[in-house]
Amino acid sequence: MINIDKYDFFIFDCDGVILDSNKLKSNAFTEALPDEPSDLVAEFVEYHKENGGISRYEKFRYYFEGMKKQVEAEAKIEKALNNFAAIVSQGLISCNYIPGALKFIENLFKLNKRVFVVSGSDENELIQVFIKRGIDHYFEKIYGSPANKTENTSKVVSNMKNPIIGLFFGDSKSDYDAAKKFGIDFVFVKDYSEWENGLEIMDYKNTINSFEKILLT
Repeated sequence: MINIDKYDFFIFDCDGVILDSNKLKSNAFTEALPDEPSDLVAEFVEYHKENGGISRYEKFRYYFEGMKKQVEAEAKIEKALNNFAAIVSQGLISCNYIPGALKFIENLFKLNKRVFVVSGSDENELIQVFIKRGIDHYFEKIYGSPANKTENTSKVVSNMKNPIIGLFFGDSKSDYDAAKKFGIDFVFVKDYSEWENGLEIMDYKNTINSFEKILLT
């Protein structure tokens, strides 16, 4: 049970929290690198899963400059980014919602709660996806990359009057770290997460499978 009266604002990650899109993104990282060695790409995808919430910009730069040690890799990074965007844009429009998430967000909206998105997805792309899905109006602001989650959470907090009490629904370590940095309560959305150590770190506290059984009080 979540006592929403306790909170001044709510933050939602997108992938794995609002949309069932984590697998879509993981597959897209593979497909965006069709000419790269398969074993290296597989290692890269594992890196992606272990670092959920970090932007695609940082991840592809890590692949070419960190893993492959390439100099002047900008053209290849740009090509991979374009490939990735083409693959995920339609998928984000058509993928399912995390069970119960849309209803929960709609209820917060009806109660005039301040609701934000802080995602690792490209900000402009995500805004367009939410517009096309007809859900953009539920959120006061939709934040994404290239700014990271800590930077974007700071933007949310800076809009609040003190004292502030917020609740962050996330499924990755970057979500947890951003919430912790600003003293925001955190709920780990487990069932669609690729954060392998999430339950260990959260110790099963403040963890939900999805939004289906959440009660508002």
